[in-house]
Amino acid sequence: MPLVAQTPTGTVRGKITDEGSKRPLQGATVVVGSRTAVSQADGRYTIAGVPAGSDSLKVRMIGYTPLTVAITVNGGMITEQDIELAPHAVELAEMVSIGYGEQQAGNVTGAVTSVKADEFNTGRIITPTELIQNKAAGVQVVDNNEPGGGKSIRVRGPTSVNASNEPLYVIDGVPVGFGGGGVTSGRDPLNFINADDIESITVLRDASAAAIYGANAANGVVIINTKRGAVGGGAPKFEYTGTVSASTITKTPDMLNAAQFRTAVNTYAGPSQINQLGTANTDWFKQVDRTGYGQEHNLAVSGGSPTMDYRLSFNYLNQNGIMRETGVERFSLGAVYNQRLLSDRLGLRINLRGTRSNDTYTPGGVIGNAAQMGPTQPVFDTLSTTGFYEFAPTTQSPDNPYALLRQIVDRGNTFRAIGNVQTEYQVQWVPGLKANLNVAFDVSKAERESFTPSTAHPELKTGNGGTYFRSNPNFNQTTVEGFLNYVIPRSVGPGTLDLTAGYSWNQNYGKYPEIRATGLSTDVLGIDGIPQAQFITPRLFVEESKLASFFGRVNYNIKDRYILAASIRRDASSRFGPGHEWGTFPSVSGAWRLSQESFFQNVASLSDLKLRASWARTGNQAIANFQQFVSYTVGDAQTQYQFGDSAFATIRPSGADANVKWEATRSVDIGLDFGFSNQRWSGSIDWYDKKTDDMLFRVPVAAGTNNSNYLLTNIGSMRNRGVELSFSAKVLQGTTTGGLRWTADFTAAHNSNELLTINPLSSGVQQIETGNIAGGVGTRIQLLTPGSAVNSFWVYETRMQNGKPVQTDQDGDNDFDALDLYVDRNSDGIINNSDRRIYKDPAPKWIFGHSSYLSYGKVDLSFTLRAYTGNYVYNNVASNLGTYAEVTRNSPFNLHESVLETGFLTPQYLSDYYVEDASFLRMDNITVGYNLELGGRPARLFATMQNAFTITGYSGVDPTAGIGGIDNNLYPRSRTFTSGMNLRF
Repeated sequence: MPLVAQTPTGTVRGKITDEGSKRPLQGATVVVGSRTAVSQADGRYTIAGVPAGSDSLKVRMIGYTPLTVAITVNGGMITEQDIELAPHAVELAEMVSIGYGEQQAGNVTGAVTSVKADEFNTGRIITPTELIQNKAAGVQVVDNNEPGGGKSIRVRGPTSVNASNEPLYVIDGVPVGFGGGGVTSGRDPLNFINADDIESITVLRDASAAAIYGANAANGVVIINTKRGAVGGGAPKFEYTGTVSASTITKTPDMLNAAQFRTAVNTYAGPSQINQLGTANTDWFKQVDRTGYGQEHNLAVSGGSPTMDYRLSFNYLNQNGIMRETGVERFSLGAVYNQRLLSDRLGLRINLRGTRSNDTYTPGGVIGNAAQMGPTQPVFDTLSTTGFYEFAPTTQSPDNPYALLRQIVDRGNTFRAIGNVQTEYQVQWVPGLKANLNVAFDVSKAERESFTPSTAHPELKTGNGGTYFRSNPNFNQTTVEGFLNYVIPRSVGPGTLDLTAGYSWNQNYGKYPEIRATGLSTDVLGIDGIPQAQFITPRLFVEESKLASFFGRVNYNIKDRYILAASIRRDASSRFGPGHEWGTFPSVSGAWRLSQESFFQNVASLSDLKLRASWARTGNQAIANFQQFVSYTVGDAQTQYQFGDSAFATIRPSGADANVKWEATRSVDIGLDFGFSNQRWSGSIDWYDKKTDDMLFRVPVAAGTNNSNYLLTNIGSMRNRGVELSFSAKVLQGTTTGGLRWTADFTAAHNSNELLTINPLSSGVQQIETGNIAGGVGTRIQLLTPGSAVNSFWVYETRMQNGKPVQTDQDGDNDFDALDLYVDRNSDGIINNSDRRIYKDPAPKWIFGHSSYLSYGKVDLSFTLRAYTGNYVYNNVASNLGTYAEVTRNSPFNLHESVLETGFLTPQYLSDYYVEDASFLRMDNITVGYNLELGGRPARLFATMQNAFTITGYSGVDPTAGIGGIDNNLYPRSRTFTSGMNLRF
C-alpha cells in the first residue's frame, strides 16, 4: 500500500499583555488555523501540533481590539510570538469567579456582581459582608448592630421559612461551615476573616450562575478571594494599616421622662405604686451606654519570584461596644503561598487562616430593663447589700439595668482555623486539559460562659440562688474536591468549547456539650469555677452530616458573540429521608452580544450590548440534622406514668416525617448588559422569577405520645419576582496629569414575595402563626398564609381620628371597648381573630444604593448612600410599654412615649398602629483621604464616618430592625468615627 507523507508540525507559544500597562492578560483566545488556546493567569499560551508553513495567528479578547499577525512555523520547532493588545473596554476583560473556575466579565451568561477591594465600604469593618453592603443590586445585608454580631444576607428575597435563607460562602475555594465558631457562640461565623486580606467578593445572584454548587445554592453564592503576593523578584514588600475609632449611640427608645412618669403613676396607679416613686431623674440608657473606642492594626508582607509568590498577614482588632461591658477582641493570622512547578505545568496554592476572638456580651435583660425601669428611681442604694437600687423582688418588678451589667458576666472565646491545599496540573500529553484537586478544612472550638450571682435581682425573683452556664461547641468540616477542566484546543464548529467535570465530598461534625448549674453554694468563685450547686444539668448534642456531589459544566463560545453554558449537579445529602437523599440541579444559560451584529455597527458610542437568559433549578439542604428520624426524650415530672402508687419516667418520641426531602427552587432570569464610550457608561438590567416548591414547614399536629406537637414536613411553595438595575459612570476622568476624577455607581432592586400554597393540614387550616412578640402569653403578630408575603403582619384595623387611635365611644353603647377601637371586619359584633387582617410586611419593596468615588491630586473622597422603601416594622417596645396598665404592676414600669398619643389603658398588642412605615435614607459611610510620601514611601491618611445620618419616619430605634421586622429591645445602632494611616515600605 502507498505511504502517505505526514505534514511536519511545530509549536507556537508566547505571552499576551496589555499594550499600555504591560500586565499579562488572562482569557485571551489565540487561534492558528483550526487550533485554539486560551492565555493563562500569567498571560502565556501554547498551541501544539500546528502544521509547518506560513499562517496567521489571531488573538481576540473581550474588551480589547482583535489582532492578527503573520507567523511562520517550522516542523519540530517552537515559534515564539508575544502579543500586545490595545484596550478599548478593559472592564469586560476582567476575570470573575464563577465557581470551579473563572470567566471574563464580558462573557458571563448569568447575573454576577464582583466587588473589588478599592470599591469596598470603609471604616470599622468586623465581618466581610459589611464590605459589600449596598454594592450589589438585589443583595440585602442586615446586622444586629452589636460588635461582631450576626449578619444576615438575602439575595433576591427569601426562599424558605424553616430552612436557612443565607447564601453559601466560599473562601478561596473553601465552603464555610456555620458551626460552633459562629452561631452557637453568638457571633457572626465570618468574623474570623480579616477584611484587609480580601481582594474581591463576587456574588452569584441568579441560579444559573450558582447552580454548579447545587444543594447549597438556592440562596445565592458569595465567593471571597483573598490577596496574594506579587510574582517577580525584589525585596519583600510590607504594608501597615492602623486605625482608631470612637462609636456613639444614635437613638434609644422614646420613653417617658421623670416628670411624665410621675404624672402617669399619680393618675393611673394606686397608693402602692405612688409610694414607690423616687426623687431621682435617671436616664437609664445613659447609665448603660458609652462611647465605644476601638483600634485595629494590620501588617502584611508579600513577595515572590518568577515562579512563586507569598503573602503573610497579621491583624489585631479591639472594639468596645456602645453598651457597657460589651466588645470584641480578635487576633488573626493569614498565609498564602503559590508555587509553579514542572515547567509551569503544576500549580500549587496553600491558604491558611487562623483566628482567636474574645467576646463580651450584653447580659440578657439589660436593654429591656433600661426601657422598663422607672426614671424616678436612683442607680445606687447604699443600704442594699449589693449597693444598687432594686425594687422588691417580685415577678412584676423591673431589674436595675446598670446592676445587671455590673453583676452578670457573659463572655466567650472562639478559635477558628480554615485552609486548603489546591493543585492544578496541566496534563502534558493532552493540551488544554487541567486536573484540579482541592483539600480543605474548617475547624472551630468555642467556649461561652455566663455567671449570675445569687444576689442579682433576677435570681432573687426566681429563687434560683445563682446560675452558672457554660457551653463548649466544637465543629469541623472536611471538603475534598477533584475536577477536570478541558479547553478543547481546536475549534468545535464555529466556536470554542470549555468542559468541566468533578466530584465533591463534604462532611460536617459538631459536638456541643453544655452545663447549667443553679442554686450555687457560693458566689465567691464567680465565673472562674463551678461551686457545689443544688441542680447541675449537663447536656450533650452531637450532629453530623455528609454531602456527596457530582457536577459538570459546558461553555460554548462563538467569537464572543454567541455564548452558551449549561451545568448539572447531582447531590446526595444525609439530611433527608430514605429515597430522598439525591437531588439533581441543572441549569442552562445563553448570551447574545448584540453590539457585534451588523445592525448595531452604526452606533459609534456603543461598546457593549449583551442579552442574557437563563433557567436553573437549585436545592436547599440547610436544615437541622436528623429531622427524618424520631428522637427520644426522658419525660419530666409532668410527663411521668403512674403505675399503682408509683410514678415512672417515660421515654417520649418526637414527631418526625421520614419523607422529608429537598426544597427546590426554579429560577428564570433575563438580563441586558450595556456599555457606551468604551464602558465609561455601563450597567445592567435583570428580571427574575424564582419559585420554590416542597417548602419545609413546622406544622402543628396531634401530639399523641410525641414529645412535640409540631412536625417538619414539605407542604408549601413560594415565589419571588423582581427587577434589578445597576449603572456605573465615570463622570469625570481627569487628565493624564491629574484633575478631578469622579466615578458614580447606582443600584436599584425591587422584589415581590408571595407564599403560594400551604397544603391543608389535618385540621384543614392553611395558615401558620409566627412572629413571637414581647407582651401577653404566646402572642404572635405575623402570619404565613397563601397569597401574602412571608412574615406579613396580622393585626386589627384601628379606627383613627385626627391621626390618632379613637379614644371615645363610637357605637353608642356608653362604653369604650374593642368594638370602638377596631373595625369589626365580619360585622358579627365581636372583635376576635376573624377580624385580623394581613397588613404590610417587613421586606423592602425597593432597595436603592449610590456610591461615589472622587479624587483630585492627593485628596480623595468616597461615600455610600442607601435607601429602603416599602419596608414595615412592628414597634414591639411601643406595644409592650405603651399602655397605662404598666404603671399598675407591683412596681411601676416606665411607659413608651406613644401612650401620650394613644391613651391606651390596656395593652393593644395586635393593633396595626404599631406597624410603622420604616422607609429610610441612610449615609452608610463617608471617607476622606490624603496621599503623601514618608521617607520616599507611599502613605495615606484617612478618616471615615459610618452611619453619618438616617432620615426616616419610623419612631423606633432602627428602621432595619433585622430580617423579621420586629423591633423588640434591639442593640442600638452606633455612629462610628475612624481615622487611620496606611504605609507601604
